[in-house]
Amino acid sequence: MGYTNVKVFTAGYPAWIKAKGSYAAVAVDYVAKQIKGNQAVVVDSRPKKPKYDKSHIPTAVSIPQSQFEKLQGKLPRDLSTVLIFYCGGYT
Repeated sequence: MGYTNVKVFTAGYPAWIKAKGSYAAVAVDYVAKQIKGNQAVVVDSRPKKPKYDKSHIPTAVSIPQSQFEKLQGKLPRDLSTVLIFYCGGYT
């Protein structure tokens, strides 16, 4: 795909949210503004059936976490495009 700035944060989520410059989530208003301005690609990483099919954020692309490698071609080629992923959280 060409993404070169991909990293794994080995210290885990608790350390991630404490790290300077990191965030656990973005505000709904931010996401809405990005969608309205066509400034980001929203990715629904939940299972397509039944979660995505039942309801999803308008314009969101379905790339379930379990099929990421197979479906990553749905991501934009422009590496400067903002990507906003969402999921169902811990279940």
